[in-house]
Amino acid sequence: MRVYWVTFFRWLLAILTAGLLFLAPVTYAECLDRDAKAASDDKAKSYFKTAEIFHPARVLKVHHPSRQKEVASYVKTGKKYYSIFTLVNEDCQAHFIKRTRQGD
Repeated sequence: MRVYWVTFFRWLLAILTAGLLFLAPVTYAECLDRDAKAASDDKAKSYFKTAEIFHPARVLKVHHPSRQKEVASYVKTGKKYYSIFTLVNEDCQAHFIKRTRQGD
């Protein structure tokens, strides 16, 4: 009788292990917030000849399930101030969304 229980528990252990492997959550390669902010700042400064960051960038939201981040960068060029919004993917590549001018 003991042999049957040993065989049963071995099969149960094998089935549970296989189930956990298939049901384990998939970990996504995600761009860190600081890297997303840096990518957004670089993209924002690339639209102007002379530009400087006057306020630190902010991650506004993370889109689910794509895990893309919407980031706002704040750029000053001359006497004009702009907010540049970008969408940063999991490979830390920023894509332009829109630009707004502040103080108008």
